[in-house]
Amino acid sequence: MSKAKTYQIQEDDICIVAYPKSGNNFLLFLIAMLLYRKKIDWATKGELIQNVTSEPIQNLPYPHLVWSHKSYDPVYPKVIYLVRDPRDVVVSYYHHFLKYFGETRDFDEFFDAFMEGDIGPGMWDWNIESWLNNQDKVKNGFLLVKYETLLKNTFNEAKRIVGFLNLDRTDDEINEAVNWASFDNMKALEQKQRDHLNLNVPTANPNMPFVRQGKANKWKSVLNKEQQQQINRAFDKTLTRLGYK
Repeated sequence: MSKAKTYQIQEDDICIVAYPKSGNNFLLFLIAMLLYRKKIDWATKGELIQNVTSEPIQNLPYPHLVWSHKSYDPVYPKVIYLVRDPRDVVVSYYHHFLKYFGETRDFDEFFDAFMEGDIGPGMWDWNIESWLNNQDKVKNGFLLVKYETLLKNTFNEAKRIVGFLNLDRTDDEINEAVNWASFDNMKALEQKQRDHLNLNVPTANPNMPFVRQGKANKWKSVLNKEQQQQINRAFDKTLTRLGYK
């Protein structure tokens, strides 16, 4: 199979979409276990879940679980969109760049680039608004999940996801998925499977963790007052719409 060939969305795919560093793996671990009744880990993630920009994975379980960071695309048939407070996103994204790309900018410089939309996939609010404004056009359904709510009450959010996906799962099965997707478990798995998290990136720092803290509101101890005000001004509409103001 050609390396240049990328995956083509199927009409019954389940698409998990989020701006980077929004808690994507937390949600993917949870949904994969709810959907397939399989305990996904860092070694098997690439066998069970399709990155929309990558070469098609052979023998994907059905229905295909696809993840993406892209803006609204009418070809996506069923979408669970995960959103996170951008003040925490930018902090987490900076650490991601430190680990994988040997980031040489200090945090203030990285923050400025983020606010200019110079960090892929571009402006945080543009990405989110593109989906919120077109959610009614997603033919098989659109579900918005807030990271902070998912973190605070994972069981209830998991039940909501189970309903959206029309799955028949017991409370015990949901609890098992919740425990498996917990940050404590993902961190423990990272200790055993570090090689799978360095992604064959030559610049990756194996001594830096991929799974960090996953907490909400850590930005309060990182962003200075001017940076907080800048985000509030720039993203006012979207922050208000999502209840982050």
